[in-house]
Amino acid sequence: MSITKALSLPMLVAFSLAAGAAPASAAPGDSEPSRGGTRGFVPVPEEYYTPESHDVEACGSTVTIAYGDVREIEYRERVNKDGSMVVRFRGESTVDITREDGAFIDELDVSGSFTQHISADGQSAEFTFRGATIVEPSDPTSAAGFAAAGLPYLFFFEHGKLTVDVGFSDDPTVMEPDSVEVVHSPRHVVDVCDLLDEAR
Repeated sequence: MSITKALSLPMLVAFSLAAGAAPASAAPGDSEPSRGGTRGFVPVPEEYYTPESHDVEACGSTVTIAYGDVREIEYRERVNKDGSMVVRFRGESTVDITREDGAFIDELDVSGSFTQHISADGQSAEFTFRGATIVEPSDPTSAAGFAAAGLPYLFFFEHGKLTVDVGFSDDPTVMEPDSVEVVHSPRHVVDVCDLLDEAR
């Protein structure tokens, strides 16, 4: 799997944000590393935050998730000797969530880190999300994998981690996964629909 594909994987991440997947234009060298204690992390390019909002069919309605005022995400990638790849995202970030009925969550903290461990052949990966994170499956296979683990379609967790094993096609142009299995879930998961009900 190329670094470009690794950085553009949209699956599982609500709005490519929950520590998420940068757009395909984001490749190593696109951003200059800041100095002092970054350990190889560089800011994601501005294209990471485009588009600024994203509609989700959830809660029996349409939910819009938009980047908030805090946008300080950075990433680091490493290719191991065996050809496998590790891409990690971290940094402070927030989202605004709006439902069609007017329910609104302002500046929800989603600053948890996200790590992709991708095999050398690009056909398997382990994704680890740490809270605080909002997560949405972006394809039917991911939705089925989450449902099998008893997770809501659109959910948030403040603490803990979510680990997911993913299988991919050997076709490099196919972004959607062939298989998705949740191997570890955070202890306290909140349905975003419930959060919106409380905010109404």
